[in-house]
Amino acid sequence: MSDTRFFIVVTGLALLSVGLTFVLFRFLKATAEGKGKLLGGTITYGGSLAGFVLIFTMLFGAFYRLRSDPGVTTPIAIAGGWKLQIHTSHGLVFDGTATIRQRNGDPIFAMSGEVNGKKPVTFDSMVGMIRERDIYLIYENLEGERGIIRGKVTSDAPKTLRLVYVDLVGSDRNGDPTGTIVLQKIE
Repeated sequence: MSDTRFFIVVTGLALLSVGLTFVLFRFLKATAEGKGKLLGGTITYGGSLAGFVLIFTMLFGAFYRLRSDPGVTTPIAIAGGWKLQIHTSHGLVFDGTATIRQRNGDPIFAMSGEVNGKKPVTFDSMVGMIRERDIYLIYENLEGERGIIRGKVTSDAPKTLRLVYVDLVGSDRNGDPTGTIVLQKIE
């Protein structure tokens, strides 16, 4: 949010608070008291000033909960369907599919899918994150293997991703602790 827009919103909230405070204390004969710390001391206030502080604080808190500014963003968009190939540490290649879920501009994403083979393996990510041009993904499959997938993204809308997976120590159940995943975007 730009500084100008923020100033306009805060000014609008202050004016709305003044208006509501005026109605409360002029026409409805409301009462309020408040206490706050300022410069190491405690200030006690009452009447319409306390009402203004109360209303402004509530409105400002609601503004921050409802605002659309997502904070950290990324231009990288990887959401959608992907064909995948897993190249194991033993030289075997398995095909499969994956779905990546990511909100527009959000650096946090999730991936799930299935790898075909003698025994299909379904996997789901715990959490995925894009940081600058790096992708990190913590995964767990239904066999109990857990690990980290990492890789680099070369463009904002990649058609291919090359990632490396590493099972966490003690969670490798299939004798394949590391390998490469190549994802091709399904158009």
